[in-house]
Amino acid sequence: MEREMKIRRLCWVRGLAACWSRGLAACALAAALCLPILSVAAWAGEEVTVDGVTHVKNPASPPQGVETMQLEELWRAGGEGEDATVFGVIVQVIADEKGNLYLLDLQLSQVFVYSPEGKLVGTLSREGEGPGEVRNPADMFFMADGSLGLVQTFPGKVVKLKLDNAPAGVLEPKGAGGTTGGLVAIIDGDWRGGNLVFAGIDIILGNPQSQQTRKGFLASYGEDGVEKTRYWEKIQFMDMANLRIDEADQYNVFPRRWDIAANGDVYVATDRNQYAISVFAPDGTLKRVIEREFANRKRTEEEMTRLRRVAEAQVAVLPNAQVSIGEHPEAIQTVQIGPEGFVWVSSSRSDQEQPAGIMSTYDVFDAQGNFVKQVAVACPGDGTNDGLIRIDRDRMLLITGFLPALLGLQGGGAAASGDEEPAPMEVVCYKIKG
Repeated sequence: MEREMKIRRLCWVRGLAACWSRGLAACALAAALCLPILSVAAWAGEEVTVDGVTHVKNPASPPQGVETMQLEELWRAGGEGEDATVFGVIVQVIADEKGNLYLLDLQLSQVFVYSPEGKLVGTLSREGEGPGEVRNPADMFFMADGSLGLVQTFPGKVVKLKLDNAPAGVLEPKGAGGTTGGLVAIIDGDWRGGNLVFAGIDIILGNPQSQQTRKGFLASYGEDGVEKTRYWEKIQFMDMANLRIDEADQYNVFPRRWDIAANGDVYVATDRNQYAISVFAPDGTLKRVIEREFANRKRTEEEMTRLRRVAEAQVAVLPNAQVSIGEHPEAIQTVQIGPEGFVWVSSSRSDQEQPAGIMSTYDVFDAQGNFVKQVAVACPGDGTNDGLIRIDRDRMLLITGFLPALLGLQGGGAAASGDEEPAPMEVVCYKIKG
């Protein structure tokens, strides 16, 4: 049990390490996926072939400039008040065909279900190990059979539920060496275009067991949990008895630095420091690479202090552990594909130094990988501490206090971030105007 808890804890450190380095709008999904793209100015990039693969090289600025998207409030839940719903940490929101919203709570290990009008109509799952139960789910998505899949990080598995809360089985992706369950951690999952894809970590124990080889991965799987295609992998050796982590050298494609197109193609930011997105066919063939001229920013002193506190709290239970924090965040924070095939990207600059009233600004690429414009989302809130998630063609959800809540959960309370106890989390549903 002690060994499992250490593995679980370090999976938590590595699995959500990307959230340490991002502001909250970047931690949320990209916005405005369905706005029309009009050809107004000529694209100024070029296509070159490198080792037989097309690289789409984009300039720093798009030809159509920046477009502002306005939001109008529909309803809100949570926050203060005797009758307010109490949320832990909401990390994902999706909608069904009827427009109902499913809010995944990482801390409470359950899903809140709201009607389109904002009425709480029920909850799904709960914390536990029985049928339909889950612990600390990090992601969720609708599966091929229509069930709701809750992604449990460790031991990595997907708990499937029917929408009436009836258990619908479990999918356990097999880890390194074909093993099932305890030695694979799953952070992200999705199904689209017939392609079931997970991002996570394979954990291979050494001798002694304090030594581990960890393989961060992005791969497609069959419904039997057997891996089909590995799109990305990064190998790291760790000695838990003498742990050394240099965050600047660490990278994982989770959370949400990848997405699946309608045809099953996988788009993934494969490098920590480069603004580049590799596009793979479902069978793993590299089809093209989308690049953009980009100057990464340096983290502020406030960011560095906060991240050090969280990192120190996370590894405090491990003897002799040391963690260093890099000066720069990951260049790309999120990647999302809209139904029309456009690629929406949030970078390390998307939620920094934004104009008044703008939560975040996203880079928009067309289906060929051409950088065509940026979209600035106008929304009340704090672009650094709040989260903004695209729900569907017409709605977005603001999650207040997301970053303080997540850091408190990672670091054991408000003391980890150096702030006062955060206010109760609130969600606000907005209509996309225009």
